[in-house]
Amino acid sequence: MTTPTIEETTMSRIELDRAAYRRGVAAVGRKLSRTGAVVGIWFWAVYALYAVGISVGHAVTGGDLAISALDTTLGAARWTMIWLGTVVPIALLVLHLAAGGSRRSLFGGVVRGALVVGAGFGVVTTLALLGERLLSESLGMTWNRLGGLPFESPVEVLGTAVAEAFVITTYILYGACIGAGFLRAGAWGTLLIVPLGIPAVLVDLATRTGVVGTLANVELRPDIEHAVVPMSEGLMTTLLGVGGGALAVALAAVALYALLRAVPVRSA
Repeated sequence: MTTPTIEETTMSRIELDRAAYRRGVAAVGRKLSRTGAVVGIWFWAVYALYAVGISVGHAVTGGDLAISALDTTLGAARWTMIWLGTVVPIALLVLHLAAGGSRRSLFGGVVRGALVVGAGFGVVTTLALLGERLLSESLGMTWNRLGGLPFESPVEVLGTAVAEAFVITTYILYGACIGAGFLRAGAWGTLLIVPLGIPAVLVDLATRTGVVGTLANVELRPDIEHAVVPMSEGLMTTLLGVGGGALAVALAAVALYALLRAVPVRSA
């Protein structure tokens, strides 16, 4: 047998570190994704009952739905995603590090899980909007989005799916930032909720959805009693929505990385 050289030993350690990092990222990402799937199943089940009920109810009474049932909730899924991002990473932090994981792999896993959950929600949200439109039109009612990105051509529908994925991803990371800020500074960490919310505000404005995005696009025609949030048009609007969403995800990820590096670990 030959004795391993310093170079071979160093390479072996590097490979072991990389393998451990990949396992850590996969484990955290898997946990966040699975929890997000459970949350998503419950959310979309409730939404389906709500959307079908309100659509059929309007049709039976001779009314006109006019506005997407999903849009009238002003992005309700965002709040469940903040909860998901706040709870799961905090719950995993001590266990992950005790099992040999690193803060970097925890960060990578949270981002991966957020992207997976975001992609799932983006697809389901788009399918839900398409289903709403089909149901409303089949019942003889009109259907429009309350703001939002253009939603007519296949490219616009695809752009909406991507943008909605970025929305959910941003809000999960925002929730993770809130949790990390609380661990870092206790009650004082809650003061970070506002500045850490900049990516969330950006993604709302870019996609013209949620509370901020909707309010920012209200038009008074001709006065406050006749205020409307018109649907957007044009490929450029879609591109700005997708680009702004990607930027929001990046900003939220940078903030989370900085916070996780400074979070103290306290064993139970």
